[in-house]
Amino acid sequence: MTTSEITYQLLQEQLAQEHGALANELRHEMQLNTLVPSAEAIKNADLSELITMAKSSFIPNLFDMAVRMEKVDAAVCSIKLGMYGLCVDCEEEIEMEDLQADPAQPRCRACRIHSRYHHA
Repeated sequence: MTTSEITYQLLQEQLAQEHGALANELRHEMQLNTLVPSAEAIKNADLSELITMAKSSFIPNLFDMAVRMEKVDAAVCSIKLGMYGLCVDCEEEIEMEDLQADPAQPRCRACRIHSRYHHA
């Protein structure tokens, strides 16, 4: 196994751990903020429902957590599809130091710069 393969594997494991922790934290925070009539509704909600509820709550920490959860969930899905580490826009490799800074980074530097200037 090469160094880059080991690094990717470690990043993927880190993403999986963050995914599980974020999902649990999101459920917990929603219960604390009593956003849903019952704890059972939160327990039974799927991830997309939790994200939608948290984003529509207008509670800043829940909104931020939901946005991060979307990003991490997309990265976990890209792992399952064998596309992890490739830019969602141009499909070029994302720079390793960018993935190490944020394993859920969806875009290469060039596409992030382009997106910042053309879609802001």
